[in-house]
Amino acid sequence: MAGSERDARDEGVRLADEIRALLVDLHALAPDAEALSDAADAVSAARASLGERQRRRWYEVPADEIDDEAEVRLRREHRDHSLFRGDRNPLAPPLTVTTGELDDGTPVVVGEVRVDRGREGPPGRIHGGYVAGLFDDILSGTLGLVDAGPAFTARLQVRYRRPTPIDADLRLEAWIDRQSGRRIVARARCLVDGVVTAEAEALFVAVTHDIEREQAGGGG
Repeated sequence: MAGSERDARDEGVRLADEIRALLVDLHALAPDAEALSDAADAVSAARASLGERQRRRWYEVPADEIDDEAEVRLRREHRDHSLFRGDRNPLAPPLTVTTGELDDGTPVVVGEVRVDRGREGPPGRIHGGYVAGLFDDILSGTLGLVDAGPAFTARLQVRYRRPTPIDADLRLEAWIDRQSGRRIVARARCLVDGVVTAEAEALFVAVTHDIEREQAGGGG
């Protein structure tokens, strides 16, 4: 990564972190109208300072423009702006993902995250829909365990065993359960202090790169 690109990424992460903190403050604090007005003006000025140059997403770049260097950059940008993992996406917690093994030696994808009160559903608990979103993301990571290539989620089932608390360290574990041709079934669980709060199962259907690119560009 070139120096200027590295600097831009570092500053982008720092900005996203500040916006994450701002979202928590906006949810937690009770400022008066004058303070809110000042903050809104500051945010408006910050938005104006970013300029208007648009970032092209990976599927918006013509294939003949993508060399090895560009592919690395586009992959990095895609990961950085992920809805759940992206360091540069202020809507992402973000989720930190690694790989490992279960006690029986099964390869597993592990996600670690702390979810703030901005995703609260029932009092002191994470909204169930957000838990489902975390599962969808971590389960998609299992495709790399079997070199499945691009795939889409065809079905996601979540079983909520007990409330999942906000402001707690969550550990999500996901693994491949079975595979038959283009159909891949993966399972996952969410743990807090070693206690399972929810479980999930997902069905993925593998597709060709061209189909993925066409459908993603068309909003499908």
